[in-house]
Amino acid sequence: MTQKSCKFLNCYLIFLLTVFIAGIYSGAADTTDLFPDKAYPEMATGYTVEYHDTYKVVQINDPWGRESENYTYLLVQRGEEVPDGYPDAEVFYVPVQNVVTMGVVHIPHISELGEIETITGHNGVKQVHDEGFQNRLSNGDIIEVGSGAVSMTSTLKMEDLIELEPELIFCVANGNKEYDNHYKLLEAGLKPVLTADWMENDPLARAEWIKFFSLFYNKEKEANEYFDEIKQNYNNIKEEAEQTNEKPTIFSGIDYQGGWYAPGGKSYVAELFRDAGGDYILGDNEETGSQMLDFETVYDKAYAADYWINIGYANDNDELLALDPRFAKFDAYKNGNVYHYNARVNENGGNDYWESGIIHPDIVLADLVKILHPDLLPDHEFYYYTHIGQE
Repeated sequence: MTQKSCKFLNCYLIFLLTVFIAGIYSGAADTTDLFPDKAYPEMATGYTVEYHDTYKVVQINDPWGRESENYTYLLVQRGEEVPDGYPDAEVFYVPVQNVVTMGVVHIPHISELGEIETITGHNGVKQVHDEGFQNRLSNGDIIEVGSGAVSMTSTLKMEDLIELEPELIFCVANGNKEYDNHYKLLEAGLKPVLTADWMENDPLARAEWIKFFSLFYNKEKEANEYFDEIKQNYNNIKEEAEQTNEKPTIFSGIDYQGGWYAPGGKSYVAELFRDAGGDYILGDNEETGSQMLDFETVYDKAYAADYWINIGYANDNDELLALDPRFAKFDAYKNGNVYHYNARVNENGGNDYWESGIIHPDIVLADLVKILHPDLLPDHEFYYYTHIGQE
């Protein structure tokens, strides 16, 4: 091979190497991870998330175990192309800027992430406590999109919803297609996003759904920091309660129209009672939802219980005994040990326990420890609970 040929070959090889290296760097630039902060559920079981360079894949698991009701949401960064391979997924561009919320359970997550200004419509505006929400409502930036009744039979204002052109509507499924707003929204061509934090059986798992909301706002860093703090606070209070060997007995719920509805032994409420250092009378029960019992069954188990916590429909002794004079037979009533989560109720009946309490299980737990073991948290003042007591 001549010297001229070798020189040409060397130049050509250098050219190929340069092109190859440039391709590597170009490919790296094309696949830059747009989501450096990631938020995976640690305790929550209702959803999963996968991260890709320009999009996220969120899988919603049907709370009732129906595979046909599982949903896939494709969260694509604004300005990026929708990837192939997800024909059945609903596509959302993130961060979202215009959303509608169907219940107070959605407000605290969005508010804590600093995104309350993205809410343009809500069902039941009078029940919301959040100050930022109420300010926007007063300014006309949020409209009522339903009957305002928080129930399965609430009537949605579809024309108003469509006119708002929301990028998504956060809603809660109830499993009944006849009443479920989720299906009505789909039929109207709107884009509902299901949330199922209320089906989690652990108080911290419920609070962790702030990570789910953060996926739509690219606020994973903030969600992780918030949840880590709440979890630490909760566990610290729980450890305080574990220091005592005393386990006061608790019963919960109330008899209403012939049925006593009490939280199951595997419910998040029962978990709160245990973590607060209490002995719940249905602690051995294996159910996660509310249990309907009769008065006699509850009385046999609870007539000598130390505390009656979460009485449901009554706000004071008069209301309590007006419902049923037999309540006065319980030792907890006689001894003035009746407590209820009605400390933060607005003039329209909206109860903040069901709003901010979702993402503040640490404060709820502190209230319960204050009830059961007041000496452990001497400086804590009730936030969600009041002492109904005895007249």
